[in-house]
Amino acid sequence: MANKSKKESVVSNRDDLAEHIEAFLKAGGKVQQIPPGVSGQTSTSGPRQIVLSHKTSS
Repeated sequence: MANKSKKESVVSNRDDLAEHIEAFLKAGGKVQQIPPGVSGQTSTSGPRQIVLSHKTSS
């Protein structure tokens, strides 16, 4: 892929995506249209920050 231009790469990715969508639909998958403003987030409770590491005292 290092030899492909950016445009060729975009076209290739678009073609790959189209193939995946086609296979999904042929396998019986359905596309569901979600109205604007609806979120996939199921819970608003819990911590608001992500802790990447905990300092330990030795």
